Amino acid sequence: MRKILLPAVLMVVLGLCLPAQAQFAKVGTVGMKFLDIGVGARGLAMGEAYAAVANDASAIFWNPAGIANIKNGDFFAGYTNWPADINLYSAAIAKKTNFGHLGLSFTALNTGNMNRTTFRDPDGNTSGTFSFEDWAAGVTYARYLTDRFAFGTNVKVLREKLADWDKTGWAVDIGTYYDTGFKSLRIGLAILNFGPDMHYDVKNYDGVPIAPPYNGHPDGLDNNHDGIIDNNVASKAVPLPLTFRAGVAFEVLQTANSKATVSAELMHPSDNKERYNFGGEYWFMDLLAVRGGWKVNADEGGFTAGLGVKVPFLTGTYFDYAYSNLGLLQGVHRGSFDVSF
Repeated sequence: MRKILLPAVLMVVLGLCLPAQAQFAKVGTVGMKFLDIGVGARGLAMGEAYAAVANDASAIFWNPAGIANIKNGDFFAGYTNWPADINLYSAAIAKKTNFGHLGLSFTALNTGNMNRTTFRDPDGNTSGTFSFEDWAAGVTYARYLTDRFAFGTNVKVLREKLADWDKTGWAVDIGTYYDTGFKSLRIGLAILNFGPDMHYDVKNYDGVPIAPPYNGHPDGLDNNHDGIIDNNVASKAVPLPLTFRAGVAFEVLQTANSKATVSAELMHPSDNKERYNFGGEYWFMDLLAVRGGWKVNADEGGFTAGLGVKVPFLTGTYFDYAYSNLGLLQGVHRGSFDVSF
């Protein structure tokens, strides 16, 4: 029965991950876009082709089933210097227990203070400032159902704060990991950010934004004849950035002193065209790693690269760096460290 069930599950999930017939990009149709920003310098340096490679605590962000490969415990922390002075912080911890692997994760994005603008103050000189913040906190569970097939899920709470708007929601990530038994070939599949739409209530007072001073009459009339009914509350449904990932990975070289891994992945976001990610990693003496990758069909750029260093005097501690070319935007630098315990 298991021999029939496992391939069937893999085929169903893989079918969901195949490219859709419509090849147009639905850019700007989802919210909580910070969930699409990759986390972890190792996976990012490998072109984000990481669903079948992830085997540390950062796997929570790529394929939650990957934490089932952690031997005992693992802690991860990362930082991303995103364009426009946007900062992304992330952390995760995973631990093996008698009934499976458990994990906790947290991600936070912050833009700092920005000038508030209105139609009376388009330059934002007198209207004060506001901030934009996002965060997600998750609980993960993963385990091997057979000696080759692992399943994992991550349930997370989402929050977004933009000036006077403050909304909370939830989402679920589901992943599978399968060791084919053919040499070192393994398959990773994941569905990320599956959850209900977020709803944002927008109020208008004579066309004046909700920031004080209102200078309006919330009487349900169009007092200033701008075509906007005052005090009209519109609840706008915004879907989450649902993403499908299907990847493969295997070692092309493995000796006592060296190991080289290659990976490939199909990524299908709900608001853009399919992307094809390719990556590679070479370890020398389990002390120094060189990584590179390429993202095909990315909006901007595509080249990624990075390094990894194992600290000799700190058992199981790794520092990783990644660079991503974003084309017309500035290149992005990421750093992270990982500690096995």
